[in-house]
Amino acid sequence: MSEKRHLKGDRKTEVFREDEENNSSPFYVPLKCLEITENNKKHIDVDVIIEERLDLFVNNVHITTFFASPNELRELALGFLVCDGFIEPDTKIHEIAIKENSIFCEIDINTQELEELKHIVRCGSTSYRRDDFRQINSDAQFTSDSIIHAVNQLKELGRIWHLTGGAHTSMVCDELGEVLFFCEDVGRACSVDKVVGKALMNGTDLSKCALITTGRLASTMVSKAVNAGFPLIASKGATVREAVELARETGITLVAFVRGKNLYVYSGEKRIIQ
Repeated sequence: MSEKRHLKGDRKTEVFREDEENNSSPFYVPLKCLEITENNKKHIDVDVIIEERLDLFVNNVHITTFFASPNELRELALGFLVCDGFIEPDTKIHEIAIKENSIFCEIDINTQELEELKHIVRCGSTSYRRDDFRQINSDAQFTSDSIIHAVNQLKELGRIWHLTGGAHTSMVCDELGEVLFFCEDVGRACSVDKVVGKALMNGTDLSKCALITTGRLASTMVSKAVNAGFPLIASKGATVREAVELARETGITLVAFVRGKNLYVYSGEKRIIQ
């Protein structure tokens, strides 16, 4: 499959029309632009992904502001709260309501505890987390073939990426590398939050699953995987020193540069079997 399918004008397939009908908010819009090639100039219609500002409130306390694709917002909220350490995966959620460009959550948490969480800035956005991380003690195991199989499906399932070239994809996979859930978003972190939220809403035990995502595995991505309880995180992209250090400290398996039949395992080698 061509990696430039989003430039070939094949947006209106039956699958994508069905997706549009099922989404309450559009994921992308058609816009005109001037295409300049080596031998020609012409105006064409292209699909451009949407990024909206969304505010998250927990028990009426403003927690953070997302710049995200305007779909699967309940999943986004739940996944973010788990992945950034506000709540445990099994915390009771009373309600998640969407009102205009805001998400309101009512959960079992001492509202004063929100003020005790460390404030950090990540890649231009603001979020919060606790200073301590859980230890990953899962006995789940994965073959290198199952990891390669999972990563290869990122491109196949990335429908919005194929249409716009502007989306990240994240997946929750089982030990065989089969996809259980996947989500796309204009932001890499939000795609992770959404797929984690979707998996938790369906009662999935993440301690038996792998988190597969596009893009670089920075320490923020690894911390999300650890807080959610994944034993393994993998990407086709690179990683960074701080992510490797965090992975080794917490016991999660970190796999990067999954390309072709090769991959690099930076931590948690015991979970990779042949």
